[in-house]
Amino acid sequence: MLLVEDNPTDVFVIREVIERCELNLNLHVATDGQDALQYLQSLATVEEAACPALVLLDLNIPKVDGIEVLRRLRSGSRCSRAPVIVVTSSTAETDRLAVQRLGAEAYFQKPKSLAAYMELGNLIKQYVSTG
Repeated sequence: MLLVEDNPTDVFVIREVIERCELNLNLHVATDGQDALQYLQSLATVEEAACPALVLLDLNIPKVDGIEVLRRLRSGSRCSRAPVIVVTSSTAETDRLAVQRLGAEAYFQKPKSLAAYMELGNLIKQYVSTG
C-alpha cells in the first residue's frame, strides 16, 4: 500500500487506523508528490514488483500536488488500475469533482478525531483483500 502524505501526524494516525483494523499491509510512505511518482516509476521498471494494493493520496502535498499524481497514475502507469482513496482536508467541490473524473475510488475528508478516522479503515477494507 502506498500512502502519499506530508503531515507526520496524519501518517501516524493512518498507520494506527491500519493496525487497529488488523490489516496486515506493507505500507510505503511518500512525503510529497514527486517521491510518490518516483516510487511508482520504480515499480514500472521491475516486472515482478507488485503495484500497491491501494493508494491513499493527500491532495495538498509538496512538489507535485495530489491531483497531478492521480492524473499521472491513471494515464498509462503500469499501476494505473491501483485503487485510490483520496484522504484530504480539502472541502473544495472542484477537488472532489477532479478526483472523481480521474477515477479515484473514494474521497475521505480528514476528520478531527481518531474515532472518526477509524471510518477510513472500513473504506480501506472495501478495496484491499488481506487474505
